[in-house]
Amino acid sequence: MATMTTMDDDLAAYDEEEPEIRGTLTYRPAIEILPKTKRTEELQKQKIEMLKRKKQEAEDLRRQKEQEEAQRRLREQEAKKLKQQQEQKKKEEERRRREEEEQRKKMEGGLDQILDALTKNQSAAHITVCGIDVSSVRLRLLTQALEKNLSCQSIDLSRKGLNDEDGVSIAGMLKKNTGLEKIECEGNSLGVKTASSIAESLASNETLRSMNLEGNNLTASGNDQTGVIALAHALRANKSLRVLLLGKNHITQQGGEHFVRAIEQNETITMLDLSGNELGVEQLRRIDEVIKKNREKLSELRRAERRERFTLYNEEFKCRQHDMQVEAARLELEAREERRLNRMKAKFEEWREMCEAEAQKEAEDLETLTVEAQERREAGSKKKGKKGKKKK
Repeated sequence: MATMTTMDDDLAAYDEEEPEIRGTLTYRPAIEILPKTKRTEELQKQKIEMLKRKKQEAEDLRRQKEQEEAQRRLREQEAKKLKQQQEQKKKEEERRRREEEEQRKKMEGGLDQILDALTKNQSAAHITVCGIDVSSVRLRLLTQALEKNLSCQSIDLSRKGLNDEDGVSIAGMLKKNTGLEKIECEGNSLGVKTASSIAESLASNETLRSMNLEGNNLTASGNDQTGVIALAHALRANKSLRVLLLGKNHITQQGGEHFVRAIEQNETITMLDLSGNELGVEQLRRIDEVIKKNREKLSELRRAERRERFTLYNEEFKCRQHDMQVEAARLELEAREERRLNRMKAKFEEWREMCEAEAQKEAEDLETLTVEAQERREAGSKKKGKKGKKKK
């Protein structure tokens, strides 16, 4: 009896028919009551399972529709947000372009000459903008000219009042430039964005050898270490940078620990200045030990390269000496051959002249003999004529 009551309750719970409400009265749907037999129990169980399955399918369908609707709204919001960002970016690029064009028209003097030389790849190897006003717009023009330049090897932008956005422009230039080896940005107001952007650039740049970021605001006065941490991580991948100056940037022990771990995996840095920061003595000692090892490795590498150059020079000298000996022997052989040929030529000329003289002599003798024979014939014919006259 209890089992049947429970099944009736389950059947009522999963029944899909809604109760009818009339005023203050609620009319529930009629419940089919069957005789309490094993057959009816089985039928009720099957009906309950069917209702459960239908209700679950309806619930899954409803959830799926809700998810699809939520995803659709999310996609619409993302598309709208992306469109707004693109429009904002387009407006920002247009504003920058107008500012750059206006600045180009106003620009006179040294910076204009520098930009023209950089564009033509005819600039000096070392450029400084000392005494030249460098605003954000002018800096963008300068970085654009440096992106494809190969003639400039170092540039000094120290103490020019550059801000965080200016540093992002410099970092974007370093991603594309393949000729710059040294950059000075000491004493500006470059911030966290600059540090993060320069870290991205160092991961791909293979030409920069020295960077000075001393006396900036890379950590927002010590409140945000994410930029210098990213800069430390970039040293693990970069294999070209030799000198990095980061003094007086409020780098804490948290950031210093990342530099310690990164520098232990770097074999090219020979100078890392972190003075004037908040690093611990043990961190500075560990960094100094790695720097010393790198310097010794670099010195040994240079000595090996020097020995190799000397060896190559000696081998080249011996090769040149051998080539000179071979060339001297060849010239001597050619001289002997030339003298022999000259002697043969002289003998041939002498033989030819002798043959010509003999031929001329034979011709003269033949002519003389011919004349003599002709004279004898004429003399013999005259004698025969005289004898005939006498006989008559």
